[in-house]
Amino acid sequence: MGIDIVNFYSSYGSYHNNIVNKVIHLICIPLILLSAVQIMNHYSSIIDIGCCKLNLGLIMLFVLAIVYMTVDFFSGILASLFYIVVTLLLNQHFMNADEVQWSNHLCVATTFQVTCWILQFIGHGVFEKRAPALLDNILQIFVAPDFVFLEVLFFMGYKPEIHKACKNQIEKSIKQFRNEKKQK
Repeated sequence: MGIDIVNFYSSYGSYHNNIVNKVIHLICIPLILLSAVQIMNHYSSIIDIGCCKLNLGLIMLFVLAIVYMTVDFFSGILASLFYIVVTLLLNQHFMNADEVQWSNHLCVATTFQVTCWILQFIGHGVFEKRAPALLDNILQIFVAPDFVFLEVLFFMGYKPEIHKACKNQIEKSIKQFRNEKKQK
């Protein structure tokens, strides 16, 4: 039995209703995950298993793949394939890097981290006018990359009945949040 996709998507989606904030997150969340994996890879040991070289970042992505597929198998497969393939390509590119390239690799990954986090907080503060979901539940940082794929798939017409149920739940959650905010 999987995770309830309506509750999963709606609990995160209620913090991401403004279009500008959504676009910021659609761009920044994948960059945050991929750059975090590259930073982990920069400092972790490599385990050669023949077909590929595993490191902490890839192992984390395989664990996240299982979580994503329990939410929605199709979006979980797409998200996992995207993140794992990009990571494998980056790992391959930097495998034989010299000291300067390796140092630049860390600098670029760290710059992506800082820039994308700042942009997301701007998205929440200026456009969404609501604190990020991770302030209520830090584990949201792990499910956000799958949420991005669901967001794109729903936009393209994927599972319209579930998308409608999610939107209805999101509207209820936002209405409740605004009512509670007025009462304070």
